[in-house]
Amino acid sequence: MFPTHFKFSPLAFLVAFFGIYFLAAVPCTYAQSNYTEKSDPEATKILKKLKSVYSRYDAIEIDYTLEIENGQDKEVQQGNILQQGDKYRINNNGNIIINDTKTVWMYIQKQNEVQVNDYDAEDDPGFTPAKIFNIDESDEEFFYAITDQDSKGYKIEFKPLDKDAELMKIRVHVDKAQSKIYSIIIFQDDGSRMTFNVKSIKNIQPTVADFKFNKEKHPGVKEVDLRD
Repeated sequence: MFPTHFKFSPLAFLVAFFGIYFLAAVPCTYAQSNYTEKSDPEATKILKKLKSVYSRYDAIEIDYTLEIENGQDKEVQQGNILQQGDKYRINNNGNIIINDTKTVWMYIQKQNEVQVNDYDAEDDPGFTPAKIFNIDESDEEFFYAITDQDSKGYKIEFKPLDKDAELMKIRVHVDKAQSKIYSIIIFQDDGSRMTFNVKSIKNIQPTVADFKFNKEKHPGVKEVDLRD
């Protein structure tokens, strides 16, 4: 199953995004001491460069590992995200969520059951790869700044301006040489966290079928139709 204590929809990511549902706020020392009113302009430059790379993609496919930590408990899952515009398909350890912007399918592998719902944009938590790639346009939602950098890349931390948000912050690691995201860490206010380690991000050309649930691939699947 997807972790129930996280509001996760890809990306997310992401996840993603990831799912892009964001954050409540642990202050960043660098951010607070240098940028008290606006987000870090150097971080904005990096994010805009990222977006310029990914915006040329027809669709994004991300292979990832997901580490879920809660106290002493730790679980590692494998996953894949396919996203084109508002459409997405997430396969996380065999559990699947598909959204074609009209219908949402949620497949639970252990029960061999798929739940079918109408898509409602207002209910979409929105933590998807697209959310991350457009986060530089979200100054009304987030404060962000570079908190560290080394020869490999940058660490950019985001915190929500909404004090009632359930998550504390997001930390994004960006590869300096390739202008690619290689990990996203989501910190929740109960001390738990999720780490998305990006194995690959590819430009692909999906088909209509990629955003439909195929019952033939799941023999004996029970369908629960929750649509009005």
